[in-house]
Amino acid sequence: MSDPILSVEGVVKRFAGVTAVDGAGLSVGAGEIVGLIGPNGSGKSTMVNMVTGEMPADSGTFRFDGRDITALPAWRRARLGMARSFQMLRLFGSLSVEDNLLLARHISMKRSMWESVLGARPAREEEEAVRARARELLGWFDLAPFADRKVTALSIGQQRMVELARGVIADPRLFVLDEPAAGLSPPNVDRLIALIRRMRDEFGISILLVEHDMRVVRDLCDRVVVLDSGTKIAEGPPAAVTQDPVVVEAYIGRGWKRRAQA
Repeated sequence: MSDPILSVEGVVKRFAGVTAVDGAGLSVGAGEIVGLIGPNGSGKSTMVNMVTGEMPADSGTFRFDGRDITALPAWRRARLGMARSFQMLRLFGSLSVEDNLLLARHISMKRSMWESVLGARPAREEEEAVRARARELLGWFDLAPFADRKVTALSIGQQRMVELARGVIADPRLFVLDEPAAGLSPPNVDRLIALIRRMRDEFGISILLVEHDMRVVRDLCDRVVVLDSGTKIAEGPPAAVTQDPVVVEAYIGRGWKRRAQA
């Protein structure tokens, strides 16, 4: 594996005496797609919320590109090059598709709000460059015809594409995807798989993928980390993990091999 862009070690998180994550860790190498899987209640969501800074850990260490980010809030991690999507879509429903992308880029813009309000030339040029980038990405995600529509007018599959485009426009080095295939039809899942792979290959984005659709995990991931009751119980290539007796017993259960091979 290449040098990790993300390294998580010995993380613990408790809620009112219940241990949601118990000493777990993971890593994502530069240009790598790593899956994080486990049953409901296994600690996946808690882990990704701690990785992105939405939630503090009780103990443990988070490093991003070699830098200790354990104490940094979510907005600081975003500025360092970390983006995320959510299982439940969190788009700005009152805004157009294009404006959703523009707003996502503002966190990393160099010009101040006052320069933009006053119409300073450097601010105008930066705004124009961001708008051009937004339109480029809308084309890349087949969303150009919908640029001026309210995002709520789009289908769930199209809104998923908007969320991915919104993450990419921030030029992240790591994109945390939380169940991006949720609610998608099989043809849209196929398209999602191809787009995520292109995001890695063409934009150089490393990806931490939380996903229940094992076809997505199998087709995309270089490695898979399995959590059960907050503990890491397995790690390795998808084909090996799906055959691990501990994983089969603790998480996958009956019918796994049929689903994994479907």
